[in-house]
Amino acid sequence: MNCATTSKYQGGTIVRRANLSTQFFITVISLFLTTLFVLPVSAVKEWRESDFERGWQIWISAVDFDKAEVLKPGKSEKKLADKAQKPWLAEDILIAKTAGGFADYTFESPVAGKAYIWCRVADFRGGGQSWFIVLNSDNIADAGDSLVIDTQGPVWTWRGGRDIPDSLSPTDLKKGNNTVRIQPREAAAGLEPLFDVFMISSKPFQPTDEDYEKAKEGLPVAPAGKLAITWGAIKNHP
Repeated sequence: MNCATTSKYQGGTIVRRANLSTQFFITVISLFLTTLFVLPVSAVKEWRESDFERGWQIWISAVDFDKAEVLKPGKSEKKLADKAQKPWLAEDILIAKTAGGFADYTFESPVAGKAYIWCRVADFRGGGQSWFIVLNSDNIADAGDSLVIDTQGPVWTWRGGRDIPDSLSPTDLKKGNNTVRIQPREAAAGLEPLFDVFMISSKPFQPTDEDYEKAKEGLPVAPAGKLAITWGAIKNHP
């Protein structure tokens, strides 16, 4: 729809035309772009996915948290990290120097239902250390919703929840956004528990290092691609 507007000046009249439909379209798209950049997205930036045992699995590095207190990545605790045995599956590991602190993770799941959680952990003590891990619950520690993950020494091992068949989480996966929190049960100087990667599966599945290597890297939706398409639409709009 075209609309003519007029403005007067001494000695005559100037006619100005404004394409209101184009202006309206650009306004709407601008608002859309603003929303696009403020909407929350998956906080985990890098992860792997697989479909072993006809289920869905996500593999997340312990250092790829969206929020953490007290817990530190190996790059911040280089002397301790250098003492940790390798290979690591992730590029870095998470280290707990004291019993306080936690790390939070947000990720997206395409399915809802039961969740089975396994963690690749180690320690400097020679066993007897442990972590809490909880899915979609504020009830951490011994409140009933978390799994207790025991370490077995300096060698990295995949561990499930203590005394829990198949390491079944007390809480379920949700379709869409999910949150995980990990927290050390005990830690002190010389007794630091270590965390490499955790895996969540929609089916009973005990992972191996080889399974992690076979899993494919996740592909997040890139807002930049949407931006290019949207501005292309604006540019080509009549």
